[in-house]
Amino acid sequence: MSKNIFIKHDVPVIDSFIEKFARKYIEQRSQTNADIDALSESQLFASHGFDSSLLKDIISKNSVALDFKREKGEKPEVLGDIYRSDLGELLMTYYFEEKIKEGSRFIIPLKNITFRERDDMPGRGMDAIGYRVSKNKLEVLLGEAKVSAQKRNPPDVVHSTPDSIYKTQQNYKNNLDVVVRRLSDFSKRLNTKDAEIIGLAILNIDAEKEENYSITFGCTLIRDYTCVDDQKDFGKMESKQNEFEHNNIHFSILSFVEYNIEKTVQMFYKKVQELIK
Repeated sequence: MSKNIFIKHDVPVIDSFIEKFARKYIEQRSQTNADIDALSESQLFASHGFDSSLLKDIISKNSVALDFKREKGEKPEVLGDIYRSDLGELLMTYYFEEKIKEGSRFIIPLKNITFRERDDMPGRGMDAIGYRVSKNKLEVLLGEAKVSAQKRNPPDVVHSTPDSIYKTQQNYKNNLDVVVRRLSDFSKRLNTKDAEIIGLAILNIDAEKEENYSITFGCTLIRDYTCVDDQKDFGKMESKQNEFEHNNIHFSILSFVEYNIEKTVQMFYKKVQELIK
């Protein structure tokens, strides 16, 4: 029996939603491997007369990019809109870590938003890598998020463009060596506990021991009430789900209510800039 999930959730865009995710965004962009608070106890810090709280504030402020087009009242191009892209990734990781029912949630130990190469450009590569352990079987999450207000169902980002959800996930499914490479690079940045799980996943995938692991192809499509159609928007991920058998698909459509995508991203951006100041 298929364990695939195709589900749509309405997301009310209200003040508390915007503030909650603006704060989460700043927290993820500002996250450090080092314990910044503890630096004040070091003799070196003390000898220079600085408090670590000042460093923490500076890191936070410089981790959140200004959108110069938005600051001038202009609309950024979709492909270069970091806040549109980041909001999609932020909602996807929240969904798989906190929104789905307990017992089915994944641990996503590192966020692309935190460790991407540049603060002023959207992230590249897998949007999320996570894991869960169930009865000693490893379940790996490969997450892909897209945001689309296109008046087409499904929008092109679902299965038409070269980097669409379907084509990206199909590539991972058909090329497990690529998955091993991505997980190997990912594992180098993990702590010992998380590296143990991802390391076992790498070994089992490389050894083709399918009885010991499964992959969940996690897909999140951000839509809004002006364009969503949950009978069509899952596209080939649903109509060709048999291509992913022996693994699982979990495809969530998060549909904004009250405001459309453009307005929601603008509100999110303004709240982030307000809070960081």
